[in-house]
Amino acid sequence: MARIAILSGLQLSTNPRVVKEADTLSRAGHDVEVLGATLEIDLASRDRQLLEGKAWTYTVLVDAESHALAKRLSLFLARARKRLGSELYARFGIITVGQLGIAGPAMLRHCLARPADLYVAHNPQSLWVGMELLRRGRAVAVDMEDWHSEDLLPEDRRGYPVDALRRWERTVLRGAAFSTTTSKRLAEALAESYDCPAPAVVYNSFSLRERDAIDGETRDRIDRGIPSLCWFSQVVGRGRGLETLLDALPDVRIPFEIHLRGKCGAAYRESLLARAPADWRTRIHFHDQVPHEELISRLAEHDVGFAGELPFCRSRDLTITNKILQYLLAGVAVVASDTAGQREVADMADGGVVTFAAGQPRGLADALNLLLGEPERLRTARDKALLAAERYFCWERSVPVLLEQVARALKRSEDSRTRHAIQVSA
Repeated sequence: MARIAILSGLQLSTNPRVVKEADTLSRAGHDVEVLGATLEIDLASRDRQLLEGKAWTYTVLVDAESHALAKRLSLFLARARKRLGSELYARFGIITVGQLGIAGPAMLRHCLARPADLYVAHNPQSLWVGMELLRRGRAVAVDMEDWHSEDLLPEDRRGYPVDALRRWERTVLRGAAFSTTTSKRLAEALAESYDCPAPAVVYNSFSLRERDAIDGETRDRIDRGIPSLCWFSQVVGRGRGLETLLDALPDVRIPFEIHLRGKCGAAYRESLLARAPADWRTRIHFHDQVPHEELISRLAEHDVGFAGELPFCRSRDLTITNKILQYLLAGVAVVASDTAGQREVADMADGGVVTFAAGQPRGLADALNLLLGEPERLRTARDKALLAAERYFCWERSVPVLLEQVARALKRSEDSRTRHAIQVSA
């Protein structure tokens, strides 16, 4: 079978889509290597846990955990290049890949030293690597997890090389052996914007087998007599619709618990609590992150999952995050803002997802009153959420799509090499 290199350059435990892809391709018999980095030392143990029993290789190109002098020097230089790149762009408009991550140059060097039959790029810095590999005639695919040049809050886009990213996206999407993305809406928009084939849709879902690990325990909820709503992300912060949730509470008639999971700074936590009416604050709870294998258990103990994404950019509007799909897999009803991506899920979930106008507290309050005000409606919504996961939004449904794309790309590459060999011999 083929040798496939997956280009990440990020921490393994923060990039579950890469893990699922590597698992799928290695089970199909391919020799798979994931190129990543250790950026946060406190996550390194989770990376190692994720790697237990894997049939693929994980190569750490930049290692904040290593005490080896060469590795420490490499990390220092990579971080220095990133700072310098940001400064050069801010002052003179000079674009370097170092602005987008610290592992790009190391990834390219590794790929040139260890050729593969196919490279799969996953994020802005690996887009640059993919572009450089295309220039050298290598077979490159791309997974557009987000629309990178159309991402970020408006204030965060200043000082970010958007135009360069757009060129890289166009180049790689047009030259790709295949491309995938996270929603039909995003696939259509990319095809229209870049005049490229529409990427195949591989949803940000997880395996149905994860439900076997649900422990049935209650670790988050305090009062089982009232409904419970959950939300999770790596970081509890702005731009995720949480302000909308807190601002909706004065118009919600049914008391319920709110459980927010992720890293949260003290100042932001206090700002959120300050938005809530006084009688709600004791029902708002913050939780630390848990390993991915435990997350579904913690979600399943609640009644409703909140996905309040704000369409502040085209990427956020069109993509489907793993959050809403994890709620479905956990069997909890979903209250979701009406971004284009989440409407795609709601249309297919047949009542498992209730939508509201993004950023509108009153609309969110109405949706919560509707869902929580009738216990039978809530039970039905939970059943339909799980059914939608089983029918459409589980990784088992995406595996054939991914494997077909890879098989076609490898066959085209092999046919091309055969034709070249014939021409040379003639």
